[in-house]
Amino acid sequence: MLAWSDSFATKIELVDFQHQKLFELLNRLSDNFKQGDPSETIVNETLLELIAYADKHFIDEELLMLHSKLDPRHINIHRMEHKSFIYDARSMYEHLCTSEDLIEVAEKLVRFITSWLTFHILGIDHSMAAQMAAIKQGASPEQAYEARRTLKYDADVTHLMLDSILDLWHMSLERCHKLEEKLAILESLQH
Repeated sequence: MLAWSDSFATKIELVDFQHQKLFELLNRLSDNFKQGDPSETIVNETLLELIAYADKHFIDEELLMLHSKLDPRHINIHRMEHKSFIYDARSMYEHLCTSEDLIEVAEKLVRFITSWLTFHILGIDHSMAAQMAAIKQGASPEQAYEARRTLKYDADVTHLMLDSILDLWHMSLERCHKLEEKLAILESLQH
């Protein structure tokens, strides 16, 4: 369960509204598991809705960055993170559709999305908001981009970001181990 708090607020109305909607969709998916054995149809529909809404949100956010004339370096990094999320979420969803254990894979997807959203919003989205505010106050896009390093995070936000990145790293490590096991099996079959 991912609860909205002021720590996640970027102070950009559209972005915050859409982030809250993503939290709502993610929590609806998570709630399906708490109510017992969810149907594959409900899980699939909710996952597809969540991925589609994230894709729409990313497009809106990228247009907002272009309209605000953010430094292309930030836009490129931000866009890369969005594309990476959509790729990973769709890849995990496809695995979910072919997996024998719907609940296990869906729970991993909820965990991935929770950690990814937490890290992304508190990190690059807050950086985007700070740059947009600096540009509105007269800074050049380049100056605003360079000043992003001066963002100060309180201990709670830093803790949330670290927990999220560690969770993402552990999930990546698990996937690497599974791929290594499959590769070892394939290599043993060739010999």
